[in-house]
Amino acid sequence: MLSRIASPIQEFGFSAGLLYVLGRGLQAVSSHLRLQVYELMVQPIPDKPLLPSKFGRSFEIREIRRGANEIELMPARPDIKEARFAQGAICLGAYRKGELIGYIWLCFDRYDEDEVRCTYLLSPQGQAVFDFDLYIFPEHRMGLGFVGIWNGVNEYLRERNIRFTFSRLTRFNLPSRRAHAHLGWKRVAGAVFFQAWELEVMFATIRPYFHASIRRSRRVGLNLTPDALTSDQNAGISTGQG
Repeated sequence: MLSRIASPIQEFGFSAGLLYVLGRGLQAVSSHLRLQVYELMVQPIPDKPLLPSKFGRSFEIREIRRGANEIELMPARPDIKEARFAQGAICLGAYRKGELIGYIWLCFDRYDEDEVRCTYLLSPQGQAVFDFDLYIFPEHRMGLGFVGIWNGVNEYLRERNIRFTFSRLTRFNLPSRRAHAHLGWKRVAGAVFFQAWELEVMFATIRPYFHASIRRSRRVGLNLTPDALTSDQNAGISTGQG
């Protein structure tokens, strides 16, 4: 038992390690109990490509539209994918020699999280996106797939005058954290969500800092800025009774 506690603390640090152990314990008790520990990150869109042109040209980035056959290949549940399109998200696919090797989803100016009842509101408005569910198919994970996707996505965003992309990382996903660190990401906030059946409680490092609800229609808004200096709950997000 002590080794099961000590190992996560050694891997993630004291506070995060304890949260990891607590989360695993809650899930062992019931599938309706969960602890989500997030780090909210931002990356400036670089002016220069991430890959030399001879490598960058081997990847093609194009939008995958609602109803396309590629949507069926994505491991997310059908209702989640439909909800993403319903809120205006776009999906960009990365192709190599005509084969889909991975994809990423983007929302402009705001994003309704699909794991918890939270909406991220992005600043500067018109210059920021939220990226999520970056996925590379297993047979393409050993090559340049990750950098190739970002190289194309950055070009796509530069053409639309987007300066920043925000993302949510699970605190315990160390490979993803290391990969994003190479792209120049920085942490702007952290949030912990406790879920117990219909109850959801949030603690965050930015305003409103705390939020609780028992209705799915009630969402908390977190304002994300590149410098994380301001973050207010959006009155248009939190509706209904807690």
